[in-house]
Amino acid sequence: MSIHIRLINEADLDAIVAIQDSCYAAELFEDAGLIRKRLASQPQSCWLAENDTGEVLAYLFSYPSRNKQIAPLGSDFGSYADAELLYLHDMAVSFNGRGMRLAPQLLAHAEQYAADLGFNTLALVAVQGSVPYWQKQGFEVLPLTQPAALQALASYTGQNAVYMQKLLQV
Repeated sequence: MSIHIRLINEADLDAIVAIQDSCYAAELFEDAGLIRKRLASQPQSCWLAENDTGEVLAYLFSYPSRNKQIAPLGSDFGSYADAELLYLHDMAVSFNGRGMRLAPQLLAHAEQYAADLGFNTLALVAVQGSVPYWQKQGFEVLPLTQPAALQALASYTGQNAVYMQKLLQV
């Protein structure tokens, strides 16, 4: 069985919401309306992995952003003319996709996209104890001091949210 990485389209949203619902704590759930708005604002930086039958197995929502700029949980993605990095907002793998190394494939796709945009950095907020996973992918914890960033990070209540960045080898 081969895996295909492609841009997400609106027809994929039900499958994406189902994967999100199965992977995240209830406090992290973001509804289909918000996801639809995000996809509409950043369609070129949202990808999924599917198998030969078209089953959506994993997804990644990202967008160009600025250093230490965090999208609060439940908010729209920003649009920054002065973007300097690619922010990975949400990546999840379905139960059927586990063990297929889909997350590293999506991450590699995001890294290439970031490089194509001229960025040398990826950023994300790690939740649900995922810091060790992201560290294995080359991300490092980056302390935040700006009040707006700390407030945005706090929106991921109860998730031990941690801001991380990865410097790309370009």
